[in-house]
Amino acid sequence: MTQHDIFDSLTRNAFDFLERGIEEFDKAPKYSVIHFCAAVEMLLKARLMKEHWSLIVSKTEQANLAKFMAGDFASVTMDEARARIRDVAGEDIADDAFNSFRALANHRNKMIHFFHVDVDTDGQAKAQIVAEHCRSWFHLHRLLNRWSAYFREFSAEISRADRSMKGHRKYLITKFKALKPELDAARKSGCKPKACSACGFKAAIPEALDSQISSVRCLVCDHTETQVEIDCPHCNQPVVIANEGYATCEHCGSGIEPEHLADALTDHAAAHIGIADGDDRWEPANCGTCDGYHTVVRRDDHYFCVNCFDISDHVEQCGWCNEPNTGDMEHSYSTGCSHCDGKMGWEKDD
Repeated sequence: MTQHDIFDSLTRNAFDFLERGIEEFDKAPKYSVIHFCAAVEMLLKARLMKEHWSLIVSKTEQANLAKFMAGDFASVTMDEARARIRDVAGEDIADDAFNSFRALANHRNKMIHFFHVDVDTDGQAKAQIVAEHCRSWFHLHRLLNRWSAYFREFSAEISRADRSMKGHRKYLITKFKALKPELDAARKSGCKPKACSACGFKAAIPEALDSQISSVRCLVCDHTETQVEIDCPHCNQPVVIANEGYATCEHCGSGIEPEHLADALTDHAAAHIGIADGDDRWEPANCGTCDGYHTVVRRDDHYFCVNCFDISDHVEQCGWCNEPNTGDMEHSYSTGCSHCDGKMGWEKDD
């Protein structure tokens, strides 16, 4: 069995668990959570497989190909998988996505190791679990789209899971109906509810940060996201992009990347970001959250990262390399910033 065969088997197993997690919910919600969470973990490991098989082994220094092929090894945890995807593949999983996966895993752990409310009969508990499923699938689906080059052969399984999730949302109808007074009040106040990206119900309340950026929270499933509205750089049709700077235009199918958002959101009259009051120099800034290089644009009184959608109220220069950053630059002269090692690093290299 080759590494490709193992990747293929692991991924197919993951989608089988995912389908079972959705289909079993009505009859066996406990096992539904366990299977759904296992699917998420397996797909993260499958992504690591595309870098190297040893990255799935918990202690890479003890990785043994023969044992790996035989399945005789301890695999990485969800946290370790995230760290290795970031550090080795250079693709960070955003906090909101990982927090969603973590909430699901915590639910799973309670069911396996301790105790849990009787979700078979508790309607409120079942609604909470479905909400967690919806949020986790929203983020997982986005990751699979971003990793389409690796999961291209599984497009049918991804589409089938997405269709199943739409039917899965029926368990949230009761909660949606109960929220009618609150949604009507929001509508009257001028905050017209939008369709939630995760659960699909028109219960996402927007709060505008500026003319193109808004924060949205769904009252049904508690999904939160930051949305950016721009015209597609390829077909000029209006599109809404959520939570990160990578998306696919729903009109023309073309890819949208952070540099497209930077161009659409930049005040071209001012060119770039002013790093200090009265300073006539204008430069793009780096993100202190995702380490994005020149990914921050200025929006009125805040600074917005087009890569991770982090919002900051300040930009400071690194004391060593003078690069503008949204992170804490207090000790940057000595320790540097995300794009330099500071004086201590320079002296060490010297």
